[in-house]
Order: sequence, then C-alpha cells, then structure tokens
Amino acid sequence: MELHELLNWVLGGGLVATLVALLTLKPTVMKARSEAVRARAEAERAMAAAETVRITNTEQATRILIDNIVEPLKKEFNATRREMARLRKALNQANACEHSDNCPVLHKLRELQDEREPAGNGLDPLDGTRHDDPAPHRSAAADRHPPDGEV
Repeated sequence: MELHELLNWVLGGGLVATLVALLTLKPTVMKARSEAVRARAEAERAMAAAETVRITNTEQATRILIDNIVEPLKKEFNATRREMARLRKALNQANACEHSDNCPVLHKLRELQDEREPAGNGLDPLDGTRHDDPAPHRSAAADRHPPDGEV
C-alpha cells in the first residue's frame, strides 16, 4: 500500500466521517435529550392548565346547577312543607269538629287513602284510628264535652 492509497483511504471519508460522527454524537444526543425534557415539561404544563380549566368549568356548572335548579327546588319544597303544615292543622281541626263523624270531606279523604294503601297498617292518616276498629268513631269534640253526669 502506498502513501497516496493510505491518504486516499484515510482522507476519503470513511474513517474521517466515522471520527466526526463519533465526536459530534454526544452533543447531538444531549441536545435531543434536553429538547425531550423541555417538551415533556411543556406537555405537563399544558395538562395542568387543561385540568385547571376543567375544574373551573365543573365549578361553574355546579354553581349554575345550584342557582337554577337546586335553589328553586328548595324554595318550592319549603313552600310545599308550609302548605302541608297548614293542611295538617286544618285536618286536625276538622277531626276535632263536633260534626266530624258525618263530614263528607273527611269521609272522602279516608276513601282516597283506602284506595291508595289498601294493604297498609290500617291506621287512618287523619286521626290515627284503625279503619277496622269495631268501636264507634269518636270525635275530639266528644272528648271535650262529656255526657251529662260525667266529669
């Protein structure tokens, strides 16, 4: 092998290219790794921002749901509760009436209750007496006014 062949082979690119590639490989790998770390950190920041937006949207949706649905339902429920209290008071007063034994309204309410709960516990929701009780129905007015001679 002559000198020019040796120089041609060395300077021809094979060995020089390999040496140059080996010398520049480490900085290239380090640069690629730093770019990957930077990209990963940016992706994590984007994910955190997306999570923050999702949480904010959920909080806003919950607030809208509470304002537009829950609060009106609470008000309606409280109004219904007050009306039920008024109805209970009226029914209790009706049961205490001296004419409650023949009251068509109370009779109709008992019929409606029987239709709704035929297999219930047998207690009248209006006055707490049993439907199948053989004792005659006594009104609260009879309790207030005992028969003559009794005190």
